[in-house]
Amino acid sequence: MGIMKRHQEPKFISDWREWLNAGPPKCCHTCDNYDQSGSCIKYGSIPPQDFAQSIDACADWVLEIPF
Repeated sequence: MGIMKRHQEPKFISDWREWLNAGPPKCCHTCDNYDQSGSCIKYGSIPPQDFAQSIDACADWVLEIPF
């Protein structure tokens, strides 16, 4: 008898792996340049609310440092 293979991975696991690989949404709220006062330290201004809540609105998004 040969070596058995694992069962096919369920879709919810594949979806979860894809979600992990995608990383956080690229918006002001997950950018390391967005401070607690709602100001962008890179540009020295407060972005409009619709901009701050938009995904991929800023080319200068930086991954938020988690510590």
